[in-house]
Amino acid sequence: MLYERLKRADAALARLASDVNQQFNDANATTGNVQIVRSRTAPIDERRKALQTLTLQRRPQLAPVLPALLDDQQLRLDAIRSSASFDDEALGKVLIARYQMFNTAEQAETIQTLASRGRYARMLTDALAAGTVPRQDVPPHIARQLRRVAGTRFADVWGPIADNAAEERAYSRYKGLINDMAMKSANAQNGHAVFMRTCGPCHKMYGEGGDVGPELTGSNRANLEYLLANVLNPNADVPEAYRMVLVTTRDGRTFSGNVIAETDRQVTLRVVGRDSVVVSKSDIQSREATSVSMMPTGLFDSLTDREVLDLVAFLRTTSPVK
Repeated sequence: MLYERLKRADAALARLASDVNQQFNDANATTGNVQIVRSRTAPIDERRKALQTLTLQRRPQLAPVLPALLDDQQLRLDAIRSSASFDDEALGKVLIARYQMFNTAEQAETIQTLASRGRYARMLTDALAAGTVPRQDVPPHIARQLRRVAGTRFADVWGPIADNAAEERAYSRYKGLINDMAMKSANAQNGHAVFMRTCGPCHKMYGEGGDVGPELTGSNRANLEYLLANVLNPNADVPEAYRMVLVTTRDGRTFSGNVIAETDRQVTLRVVGRDSVVVSKSDIQSREATSVSMMPTGLFDSLTDREVLDLVAFLRTTSPVK
């Protein structure tokens, strides 16, 4: 066969032939990639590339391999992310069972994965109800997605997700809380940690954070009125580029993000906490452009008063916190 001859050619040509072969979903290539992923002796970059290829192709042979990869620290994060490509109850159970053993980044990725599909979202809802997954681990923007993906069961467990009804009460409360006396005891270093957990997935400040929302380094952060207006009412004036778009694929996966590029064949979404996602239009079952911001209301409600004060202290800094 031509492919067998090319594999025996020089290294560059052999790699190119292998890549072309994988793109055409050759059965041998799939078997080979599964073997590479399983191998503990193969270079980690090769294992990761093989895992990504199998994930993109949604090869069913990968699903039974993923639980074992959750024990591999080098590939655990990739395995959690890959689980979102499969609607597999066994995978969902494993993710929830091992949740408490994961580190912070792995837990955040697990929440993202479980919020991406109806089956997983319902399992996450049950875990929240049982206390297996702490409520505070689910950020507001994920809670808003879960309300749509998991349905009424999530609303029963989580309760109402505030929009704007209580904005005036919240404004009065937090304006009273964030006074000069209280700010004297606020800790900007702790506020940095709160920022990275709650704001950092979307906003960048001092070079740290995500690119979903606007850059905050040069904003009017010292002004309390400005801060409260933007945190408590993010939907007041939402530029087109920052409006939330919900895309559900034909295989049941849901993405929420901003559209950053679009062609006749595909849509590219900027998703919170992840690399940009490219979705083929032929794979899209539904697409909903909302009028609301990716930034949810009620951000302060998920924090303690001390965390709010520390966060504001960090947001008011004029240079990076050591």
